[in-house]
Amino acid sequence: MNKKSLEKQGEGAFGIHQTILELKQKMGVTFLEMGRLLKEIKDESYYQVLGYDSFVSYVINSELGFKSRTAYYYIEFYEWFITRLGFSAEYIGSMSQDKLIAVLDVVKKEFEKSDKYPILQLKERVSTLISEVEELRPVDFEKKYKDEIKQEGHKEYLAPPEYMRCDKCGKWKIILPIGDCCPDWIEDLIKYYEKSKLKKTEELKLPV
Repeated sequence: MNKKSLEKQGEGAFGIHQTILELKQKMGVTFLEMGRLLKEIKDESYYQVLGYDSFVSYVINSELGFKSRTAYYYIEFYEWFITRLGFSAEYIGSMSQDKLIAVLDVVKKEFEKSDKYPILQLKERVSTLISEVEELRPVDFEKKYKDEIKQEGHKEYLAPPEYMRCDKCGKWKIILPIGDCCPDWIEDLIKYYEKSKLKKTEELKLPV
């Protein structure tokens, strides 16, 4: 294949890729608009006019084709990110739904501290969370937030322990500075280790 053919293929592939990204963003904006409309159906009880006893019944039994949890996520995306925090639909719509859900779980907990975090400060916090969720793997983002929760109420920051699987036995190894450990916990750990070691020794001495 000659150079011109490769360049032409490259241009075509790049153009298709850009179109896919644009469609993805439009889909994101669309589900935010769907959240706005679903919220209106729910808040104004329009589902009753359509012949349904409840909003959940409307979602499940109509032609929508998705679960009630999905509908409520669409509504929450619109309520939190657009209405309360004032982000643009284009900005939020560019993110995947699983990442929005991860951020939303944190946002709702942060909003409970609204006296401590005014809405503008909360928006800055959410912007940081959005940047992190875009950069980190889902498991790392979840762990980072849980680690932050555990630091609350303490003046001194302690780095969370690292852990890895042992190449020899396959069990977990925990890596952390001994000075960051609770003395009582270390004492309990030593007692447990000595007790386990003694038990294993006694088992070896048992007659066959």
